[in-house]
Amino acid sequence: MSGGRAQAWGERARHELTARGHRAGGARDAVIDGLAAHDGCCTAGELADRLRAEGRGVGTASVYRALSVLQEAGLLRVLELGEGERRYELVHADGEHHHHIVCDGCGRTLPFHDDALERAIGAAADRSAWAVIGHDIVLHATCPRCAAG
Repeated sequence: MSGGRAQAWGERARHELTARGHRAGGARDAVIDGLAAHDGCCTAGELADRLRAEGRGVGTASVYRALSVLQEAGLLRVLELGEGERRYELVHADGEHHHHIVCDGCGRTLPFHDDALERAIGAAADRSAWAVIGHDIVLHATCPRCAAG
């Protein structure tokens, strides 16, 4: 994620939480900083470990609480990528949409966007009688690192 986008998301998150009556500072600010600094989606455990490694004394329960508040505010998306753990991803103001490739060997996750895939999904939605409100595509694969052994 670019630094400017990350900074914009962090500022937006702080503003939105303040507008919702949440106090600034503490664990929530550490979680916002940690999410904005991370490129891609992460689990609560990964985020808590990263914050501890940076010397920010944030407990895992506080990370989960902050993630819940950010999700309720529409600032995070919860991803179920088929690995048995929830991952959290930033929701940007521009509504940018993408999908994910997940390595079944190591869990590495790579976002991707494909215009042809989006057109095919739109065409399938148009042919159905359903009012499609969203979609998530997860490709399961073996990353080059795992394939190399």
